[in-house]
Amino acid sequence: MQILRELLDNLTRDQTVTAGRIGPHLIAMASWRLGLAANLHSPEHVGPSFSMVELEDLVGRSARDLAGWSLQEDRLQAGIGMAALNSLLEVNLNTLVEGNAKEIVFHKAAGKNLAVVGHFPFVEQLRTRVRSLWVMEERPGPGDLSEEEGYRMLGKADVVAITGSSLINHTFERIMASCQPDSFKIMLGPSTPLSPILLDFGLDAIGGTLVEEEKIVLAMVEQGVSFRQLKGIRTFLMTKESLSRSANGTGH
Repeated sequence: MQILRELLDNLTRDQTVTAGRIGPHLIAMASWRLGLAANLHSPEHVGPSFSMVELEDLVGRSARDLAGWSLQEDRLQAGIGMAALNSLLEVNLNTLVEGNAKEIVFHKAAGKNLAVVGHFPFVEQLRTRVRSLWVMEERPGPGDLSEEEGYRMLGKADVVAITGSSLINHTFERIMASCQPDSFKIMLGPSTPLSPILLDFGLDAIGGTLVEEEKIVLAMVEQGVSFRQLKGIRTFLMTKESLSRSANGTGH
């Protein structure tokens, strides 16, 4: 979990939590901005996974303290921590390019061996574009690989698309260690922090989200919409190239 410790150690601010929502798919925590994360709830769980009384108790607490929950083994607590961490990130817009990480995956993986960690909605669109496609899932569906099978195949992939949820379930380091050193690796999904620290840990690109309409997003998270249905957000990319351009003062 070294990457989480680095992210936490590099937070430059703290602010109290002003709102929080936990839906079946997403978690939203508001402090300096509205941060998102996936809710890796157990499918066996019946009923609400976090009572509204407990959720209301989080309002007014230190977002930085809650961000530390990202280190917890409990998936819900870790998800709350990840959303709180994302709510405090100081994001340099000059290092970002507006766009969808899916497009990078489509471009980089064409005709190559692709491994996808997490069953993203766009996976089926990729099958005819790539040489080989392996989808690794904690709870595998038809055609997916189990985690252990997936770890074995990561070393054969030219391109690896990694869910940001790997930070919540603490599998990121093992995933990265299983990849070819020269493969193209991108993290994407609502949990992904827009931080250059992720690139320091071996990723080539990251695709994250900034919330523009806080009230809309809070309501939609509570209503149970999935990330791809979410309104009031903008998606951005950060790559080694965009960081270099920003450092050289050439902007986007």
